[in-house]
Amino acid sequence: MTSARALARGLVNGTWLASCARDHARFESGLGDVADTQSRYLLDLLRRNADTCYGASHSFARIRSVAEYQERVPIVAYEDLAPSIDAIADGRRHVLTVEGVRLFQPTSGSTAATKLIPWTARVAAEFRRGIAPWAVALFRRRPELKRGVSYWSLSPPGARPRRHGRLPVGFDDDSAYLGSLGRRFHALVSASPTDLGDGSTDDFAVRTLACLLAARDLSLISIWSPTFLGVLLDFLGAHPEEALKHLRQCGRCNERRVHEVGEALRGGGEETLVRIWPNLTVISCWTHGPSALHASTLARRFPGVEMQGKGLVATEAFVSLPFVTGKDPVLAVTSHFFELQDAASGSIALAHEAAAGGIYRVIITTGGGLYRYCLGDLVEVTGFVGGAPCLRFLGREGNVSDLCGEKLNGAFVQAAVERALGHHGIAPRFCMVAPVAGHGPRYALFLSAAVSDAASLAATLDQGLQESFHYAHCRRIGQLEPIGIFLVDASARSAEACYQEAMVARGFKPGDIKPTPLDTDSGWERRFQGRYVA
Repeated sequence: MTSARALARGLVNGTWLASCARDHARFESGLGDVADTQSRYLLDLLRRNADTCYGASHSFARIRSVAEYQERVPIVAYEDLAPSIDAIADGRRHVLTVEGVRLFQPTSGSTAATKLIPWTARVAAEFRRGIAPWAVALFRRRPELKRGVSYWSLSPPGARPRRHGRLPVGFDDDSAYLGSLGRRFHALVSASPTDLGDGSTDDFAVRTLACLLAARDLSLISIWSPTFLGVLLDFLGAHPEEALKHLRQCGRCNERRVHEVGEALRGGGEETLVRIWPNLTVISCWTHGPSALHASTLARRFPGVEMQGKGLVATEAFVSLPFVTGKDPVLAVTSHFFELQDAASGSIALAHEAAAGGIYRVIITTGGGLYRYCLGDLVEVTGFVGGAPCLRFLGREGNVSDLCGEKLNGAFVQAAVERALGHHGIAPRFCMVAPVAGHGPRYALFLSAAVSDAASLAATLDQGLQESFHYAHCRRIGQLEPIGIFLVDASARSAEACYQEAMVARGFKPGDIKPTPLDTDSGWERRFQGRYVA
């Protein structure tokens, strides 16, 4: 890395971080008095939106405390707000917020990307209040990041430009979360341009990979799902010459860099990726819940590179951020108003009332017009930073498959699969349980791993699943056949790539695809290349 380039990048990154300093200081202060920080945010938001249709119907103007807010405003799901969102799309003003809605952001739910979330300037600022303390804390701890270039996940084609009523759906790339000033700084230190989203999904992937390969000074990769980067690396391993061809054509490097990458690929071994990106320091991605397996796989491919968990960032809200080394991400107390609903009892705790070890549903109130909105995410409180709880993402609530009354839940399936694989000493690249189409209802574990005794693995897993009363009952009376094992061919196209392709066909953006331990659709044996071994 030349000293001139390093200095220039240091100045750019330093200027951006200076612009984040105020929000970082506000967050640090908020950790010291979570109750007051949250209350002030809520009452200010209600005052601003008292004259909206939603505010008038719930008497926002008369609310003077958090308790009154909870009494007057019900907990809602997306379906409850859908008529209001349609009204906004039709051009009605002051429906959920006094502030105008700029666009709708599509979500990534369990089965399809169908929910459209209003995006306002205020909610954009709330996201930046979560990004700023994360970035400042990370760059202070890892100052070498300032001298390098970074890659921030872009929105590939899969999210084609469209409209809902009078408003656009989705913004072009994830650097939009940084705001106009942050985007200008980002463009100066980015490993890739923001116009890669044109063309097919495959074109986007190879062009993204070429830009990453061209960036010898790459120091930070910030993505959402670890499988997104995993698929790019699989392509690099399977088609090195094609990757080098695209590297030559991308116009972002010289022949010396092409030769350097080619030599690293031909050398092979565990250090290949480290030789390609010798300055890569941090990969930021989802590391909890169903993403944990894929993050671990990614970590093995980058020995010595820090894998930092992103925390919980949903389309609707910036929920938590990594802030203190050795602790799980902490609640973003200056971004939105949060309530935590006990998953077992249904009782509500405010942010400062959360109990260590508790498992909660996340309920949000945001500047985008979501009032007591249930995200559908389950988290565990694992500690505290100041007065704010640290949250570990467990998974989506409501990911349930029910062929004949067995009511299998995704979180339960994940735990059963992890126990069975651990018992047999199997470290998979990919695994997922899904129904199997055929003459009798059954499930299969689709697995990318070395398996010596598939029949024993299937028996262990089936026994673990029978810890669920309903699954055990369906097995006892013969409604469900024993679970099968489908081994994905290691020499064929990777399971991750096949899964990503199927999710894109459902309407997801490749960079946003969340791995799932349980998919409710059948037909995966036709998508993956492999065979049943049990």
